Amino acid sequence: MERIKKFIYIMPFLLYMTFFFLYGLYYVFMTSLGYNRILTKSYFTLDYYRDVLSSKEFYESLIYTIKINSIAALLAFILTVIVIFLVFLSRRKGYFYTKFFQKVIEAPVFVPYLVSAYGILLLLMRRGVISNFLLKIGIISSMDEFPILTNDQYGIGIILTYVWKALPFMTMMSLPVVFRIDKKWDSLGKIYNLSNVAFFKKIVFPLVFPTLSISFFIVLTYLFAAFETPYILGVTHPRVLSVLVFDTYTKGNLDLRGKIMVMNILISSISLLFGGIMCLALKFFTKFQEREW
Repeated sequence: MERIKKFIYIMPFLLYMTFFFLYGLYYVFMTSLGYNRILTKSYFTLDYYRDVLSSKEFYESLIYTIKINSIAALLAFILTVIVIFLVFLSRRKGYFYTKFFQKVIEAPVFVPYLVSAYGILLLLMRRGVISNFLLKIGIISSMDEFPILTNDQYGIGIILTYVWKALPFMTMMSLPVVFRIDKKWDSLGKIYNLSNVAFFKKIVFPLVFPTLSISFFIVLTYLFAAFETPYILGVTHPRVLSVLVFDTYTKGNLDLRGKIMVMNILISSISLLFGGIMCLALKFFTKFQEREW
């Protein structure tokens, strides 16, 4: 009875949010098919889909988005493995205070992407903090000698921001698995005379890999539709898909509204595809972990 009362209390909020969510989906889908009351012409058409899917600019943005996000997610994956290895060594040898190290690594999780992007911009731009410091100590003689690391066509600043944010998230997801490794695994390592590297490779990493893989797909799914970081640190060409949609929308041309909705649908569909892969991986690795533990 108490649960029913709680559900009744939140029912107005749920109905309110559900209505606007479903109406948003309906509006996007119908607009992509040509039904838009704002325009004088409103009829069924697939021209918007045809225009987007035959657009060179769309495919350039799609490839650029996938490239930037994949590189960032892979780098975060590799660095997370290194961090986990350091934590593993610290727990066995006591090289440093593990809890403090863990808190330092996880700190960027609580910094918004918008703030992170501005921070990277202020640090790494040609007239930023680092370039000014290098100029003052004489390593470079002018600002122009400092490499372009932000607002560049290769997306270096975007990748650095993504890695800085994804690394602590993937670490935070994976470390509990490392902490669950009890003494029976240590005894097994001693029986087979495994070194620290061999123990990590044969025992720790296989146990952590399922969680790492799921975290990888979560990061990839989120980054695909991310907007703030590439908007602040990117260039006008090439652009990621989210920035392309925003720039098209801000042109103020109502005739482009259908194309914008088509691009939104395609972005959402690809994100859902990544989400589906993540769910399948979660089911597979859950069974794997149960068997391993």
